[in-house]
Amino acid sequence: MRNELTTELRKILVGRGLLCTVAIGLGLIAMAGVGTVQTLSEKGTTGGAAAEAIIRQGFAGLLFATIAGSLLVTGEYRHRTWTRTYLTSPRRGRVLAAKAVAAFLVGVPIGVLSVTTSTLVATLSAHTPTYTGELVRLTVMIVVITALAGPWGVALGYVIRNQVATVLAVVAYTTGVEAVLIVVVPSFGRFLPGGAQLSLLHDPELTMPLAAWASIPLLLGYIGAALACGLWREKSSETL
Repeated sequence: MRNELTTELRKILVGRGLLCTVAIGLGLIAMAGVGTVQTLSEKGTTGGAAAEAIIRQGFAGLLFATIAGSLLVTGEYRHRTWTRTYLTSPRRGRVLAAKAVAAFLVGVPIGVLSVTTSTLVATLSAHTPTYTGELVRLTVMIVVITALAGPWGVALGYVIRNQVATVLAVVAYTTGVEAVLIVVVPSFGRFLPGGAQLSLLHDPELTMPLAAWASIPLLLGYIGAALACGLWREKSSETL
């Protein structure tokens, strides 16, 4: 699968979509961090608690890693390049796997940049973080969760296919439907992908968190199931 992976990495790194997505994402994370600084100032929160709250804003990077992953697939439909892709590698499962791995690998630096941006905001606002065990864990989990968001985006791209519709669906579900369910029905919301992610981050607003040993397999299960659905749909369209 080395050739397929190399090809997919080249596609995502050469295109302008990734650069634009990451630039917009980091800008929004910085804005969210500044907004958090203002809120903490009004509440009089300082010290480690303030730094942690600001750094948590880097969690938003997962949204843009998801979108970046989806572009690997929806771009093929938009530009009608599937024929060329399958001529190079006719096994659709291998292509899907290569796209998922490529999206994961790209998600790692997106996570690092997201945490770096929120940490920079914290430092510049005089809330320099002191890296205790919990804060180190938080930053590592943000990077891990953001990396896993890449394959999730690939799966959604295969299922939805339309580029604009996929981006709108990701934003609407992540920031709207799922966020509401986690707050309104926490006993159910904690089993959603977002609930598992927040559990790994030890989010203080999550009233019924899952244990880490349950959260990680749950996330991997969602990703695996979504990729399987995407592959099934792709193979079904082949027979039409």
